Amino acid sequence: MRIDYLSKVGAAVSAFFAPMPFYLSNGQNSHGELAPTKSVAIIGAGAGGASTAYFLHNYLQPPQSRYIVNHSITIFEQSDKIGGRCAAFRVRNPGEKDEFVEVGASIFVKVNRHLNDAVKEFGLKTKPLDNELAAIWNGKEFIFEESQWRFWSVLKGLRRWGIAPLKLHRLLKKTQSDMLQSYKSTETFDSIVAFAKRFQLEKVASVFSDIFLEENGIGKLYTKEIVEVATRVNYGSNLNEIHALGALVTMAAEDALQVQDGNFQLFEGMVGRSKAHVRLNTKVMRVRKVAPLHKGAEPRFEVTTASGHSEIFDSVVIAAPIHSTNIDFDLDLPPQPKVNYRTIHATFVRGHINPAYFNMTSADKLPSHILTTNTDAEFTSLSIQVRLSTGETVTKIFSPEPIQADLLDRLYSSRTWVKQKVWKAYPRMQPIPASLDVDPISNGAEKSLQLLQEQHVFGQQPHQRQSAASAAWGKVEIVPGVFYLNAFEPLISAMETETIAGKNIARLLRDRILGHCPVEKIPSS
Repeated sequence: MRIDYLSKVGAAVSAFFAPMPFYLSNGQNSHGELAPTKSVAIIGAGAGGASTAYFLHNYLQPPQSRYIVNHSITIFEQSDKIGGRCAAFRVRNPGEKDEFVEVGASIFVKVNRHLNDAVKEFGLKTKPLDNELAAIWNGKEFIFEESQWRFWSVLKGLRRWGIAPLKLHRLLKKTQSDMLQSYKSTETFDSIVAFAKRFQLEKVASVFSDIFLEENGIGKLYTKEIVEVATRVNYGSNLNEIHALGALVTMAAEDALQVQDGNFQLFEGMVGRSKAHVRLNTKVMRVRKVAPLHKGAEPRFEVTTASGHSEIFDSVVIAAPIHSTNIDFDLDLPPQPKVNYRTIHATFVRGHINPAYFNMTSADKLPSHILTTNTDAEFTSLSIQVRLSTGETVTKIFSPEPIQADLLDRLYSSRTWVKQKVWKAYPRMQPIPASLDVDPISNGAEKSLQLLQEQHVFGQQPHQRQSAASAAWGKVEIVPGVFYLNAFEPLISAMETETIAGKNIARLLRDRILGHCPVEKIPSS
């Protein structure tokens, strides 16, 4: 989630995004014999929308296809930038190279194959973050501080939490192995429950984290002081509010990376390679089904923008949370689960941290990342993003509520400026059973079953909720020809998983356009 406050995409970029010429199977231009062009509209230019365009374009030309398939991709984005919840802003550092500070989605890891492949393909540079020290603050004191000597940090951890970290590591390895299998698969999935079942993720997604960890012998002290600290900063959730898959993914953040000068460049690169028509500052107001070109043909869709301009497309991809788009969908949509998104306040401060707030005498000894337990802490996390040549720092504070001036007065001895951004950051990833027809696998699933029965499903009356579990997981193709990318997010929400969801939709669209499922070339690595 980052905001690029300074970068604007102008006429030069529009030229860069110019649509590709059309070719027939012999590779030659032939304007007199073109096959019908298949047109796709993508609403939203975040990680999901950008990756859908990127993978679809790749699938419709060699080497993935035997010939270049005539197609046109148009991306509608209501803001002035590409990247969605991934954005950054520039910080001037006198006498030094300018720095970019991530506002939203800050990190990815080495096992995130799609993002790392994009780094290489687009010639981007990354910077590791694992060498920065962290500490855990309970509102009154630091209960744990990492050491520059990794071995010493491990010993301190074993002394405080015993072998709980080793037990959790085994659980992480199993879940990570299951998720990595998706990279080796060429299958398509018409629902998120189908994806979860295929890669054995549905059980960990059907139980609350606190119950799952207790059932697997992870000590409560470790779950409260480490695992919950991580879920609070990554998903704004305590352990009794998030399913176990979300907690495990949060804890699998080894070898953390950022793209130098902003992660948003990953998605700018994807959009550029897709050769899509890009409509920035363009709000979509209506999507409606229109008559097919001839009897027996697939329906088409009219997309109308706030300016009143309308275009007809063969398929539409909704790459934004459907209930927050305020789009009039005249599509006879079936009832959609209303997924609530957490509001996260990001506050950025340039100034001098007051060490006395943390019971210290010198700010030089403060750790780079201060994470908090679910106690009396007045914020979720405070991280030093840039150390300026003036002696000041630029820090980022995450909190569930706006940071008030009184707290800033106590946290900082002086401030040059303060910037704030409010995000609907990620969904409340509460447990959702894959089916209401199976026996609960644990107390956690039983608890989530009750939650489901009470859950409001958008567009349904209580007596209509025949399959709340299926609805809550969500369908990918919500009506024929219309695909919903963010149906994936109640399962897991991250930059990489947005690209996984985008790739799945690109495969579905490819198969629809080609009329068959081709043999797909998968990298051996």
